[in-house]
Amino acid sequence: MRQFSWWIKPVLFLSSYTPLYLMGALRFWNTGPMLTPIYRIPRVGIPVGFSWLTGTLTLLAVASTATLYWIIGFHSDRGTKQHPVDEYKKRHELLSSYLLVYVFTFAGLEFPGLLDSVLFLLFFLVLGILQIRSGHLHVNPMLGIRGYQMYELTTDKQVVLVVSNGPLEEKVMSPEIRASSDARDKVSLVSLGPAAYLAPKHDSQNQSD
Repeated sequence: MRQFSWWIKPVLFLSSYTPLYLMGALRFWNTGPMLTPIYRIPRVGIPVGFSWLTGTLTLLAVASTATLYWIIGFHSDRGTKQHPVDEYKKRHELLSSYLLVYVFTFAGLEFPGLLDSVLFLLFFLVLGILQIRSGHLHVNPMLGIRGYQMYELTTDKQVVLVVSNGPLEEKVMSPEIRASSDARDKVSLVSLGPAAYLAPKHDSQNQSD
């Protein structure tokens, strides 16, 4: 089963919806209580303010994304280990389920109505539980922004999830002698948890057998 360490899973899920938090922060700028008074921009007349809800959503966006990048950066500095490559493929087909949250948010719900807010929070909670338990955490635009791609890799009859900084095919190394005892292609990976790995950008450095 493909899975991340338990503490990494919520970070992957929460950070994947950073654009949603920022959209909400802009949408609820005047939903009280307010952190700052509302004033109008001179000559333009556009009202500007900063509510507690906007502050909370902005903080959630920054904290979850910063933690995600820290996790990836921390593991990138660890020593890598070579794994044989039987086959691999990209895993981006669940983008439709990710976009569902955005459609649900902006199509018909009257925020900040109490009932609609509760319904959305319940929906978001159930979605998080399903994605975390199923292991479908690889659709994350915040990783894509940094150039990371997600792959499903088969190695020694085990299927693992690989977060790669750039195309994985550029990291696969062919053996110099095909007649060796193990003539399969290999890739250097860092463990993120049970059956989940990171392929760092500079995978040729700090390798260990």
